[in-house]
Amino acid sequence: MKLVLICITVCILSAVGASQLEFESSSSSFNEIKKEVEAPKSEVAKLKSKSKMEIEFEALKSEVAMLKTKVQRYGHHHGNRCKSGTAQLGYSGKRNKSRVQYIPFHGPFYRTPALVVGMTSLDTYRKKNVRIRTTVHHLSRHGFVLKITSWANSITYNVVYTWMACPK
Repeated sequence: MKLVLICITVCILSAVGASQLEFESSSSSFNEIKKEVEAPKSEVAKLKSKSKMEIEFEALKSEVAMLKTKVQRYGHHHGNRCKSGTAQLGYSGKRNKSRVQYIPFHGPFYRTPALVVGMTSLDTYRKKNVRIRTTVHHLSRHGFVLKITSWANSITYNVVYTWMACPK
């Protein structure tokens, strides 16, 4: 009976030991296989992300090219560049002088532009108050009206303004 029990124990141990050996060897080979399978997956992921970046880059290049074409087409032909010039009251020794002047743009803008007007020169009689008012009227794509006025006892010989119009 002892012999049978020993024989059964040896069989069980050998069976368990053999399966553990098989399991360990299969788990190490499983890990190796897993590494072999995961390596190409990560390479594929890198390739996918690279190709995604390349696609995005190509889309951006295409958009830049389209914008350049629009700038070339509309910027030059439709007058969408800044334009500037000068306007002046004109020399005179009269009091309460006023001048209204239409200033055309050299070529129309695509839309009504933004306009800036600034005084660059002022010549007045030194013993009188200096009073100057400048207003812009009827700003359009084609030009604007500039009104320069002095009032009260102000004697203004000349006023020079510089203007600049740019697309909005």
